[in-house]
Amino acid sequence: MELIRDLLIFIAVMFALCLVLIVVISMLPDDNPLKRILTALSHRIGATLAAGMIAVPVEPIPGLDVLYDIAIPIALIWYWFTFFRDAIRPAERSEHTVRDVSPELQRLRLGQRP
Repeated sequence: MELIRDLLIFIAVMFALCLVLIVVISMLPDDNPLKRILTALSHRIGATLAAGMIAVPVEPIPGLDVLYDIAIPIALIWYWFTFFRDAIRPAERSEHTVRDVSPELQRLRLGQRP
């Protein structure tokens, strides 16, 4: 009985930490890479869950079930591929933008006079 109590406490603490993490991330600016990646991840997880929920009522319909079984996995693979592609790409962009900034603009950002 003590094991079940400890597991329930652990689950409650992890749930609370997850809620705190969601609140902290939602307060970050929109251009923050962590917020962008986690937003995209939550959209992918939601789309995957929605595809699974739709599968149950579609399966008994002849013809539509075959179309669903072919189209949805292809769409989900592409959708998840774009997540990983876009998650890697911002790091490459940020390197180029830092190098391309002119010295005058860098001085203005730092508040120095020319």
